This record gives sequence, C-alpha cells and structure tokens, in this order.
Amino acid sequence: MFFKKKGNEIIYTVTVNGMMCGMCEAHVNDIIRKNFDVKKVKSSHTKNQTVIVSSEELNEDAIKQSIRSMGYEVKDIQKEVR
Repeated sequence: MFFKKKGNEIIYTVTVNGMMCGMCEAHVNDIIRKNFDVKKVKSSHTKNQTVIVSSEELNEDAIKQSIRSMGYEVKDIQKEVR
C-alpha cells in the first residue's frame, strides 16, 4: 500500500493593526490571495492578525508591503513550519 507524503506547510502569523470589521478582513485576505500562491488565509479583526498557510516560502517584506498598501499597519510576522 502506498501513501502520498504530505508536504510541509509554512504558517505565517501576521500582526495587523487597523482592521475594524469583516470587510477589512476580506480586503486583507483578498490582497494576500492576489499577490501570493497560498493554501489558506484567514484574518481576524478582533485578534489583530492574519494567518497565511503556504506550501512554499513567502517573501515577508512583500507580505508587509501588500498589507500596508491597503492602509493597515503590520507589526510582526511569525513563521512556523509544520
């Protein structure tokens, strides 16, 4: 029996200030999906964070620039490989 090996996932947790509602979350999610090949992205204005799941390394400066271009403030990015 053969099993397909699951590749590593890289999880970026981005601290984002300035999101006030669900539409703000959607704007951040949309800009990330537009600029990066990601598996999943989810933002929370109550937690002030965006979580990005990717199968490949992403340019953290480009992530910051993309979110800042929408008028939000990026405080920090933490990366975890699973």
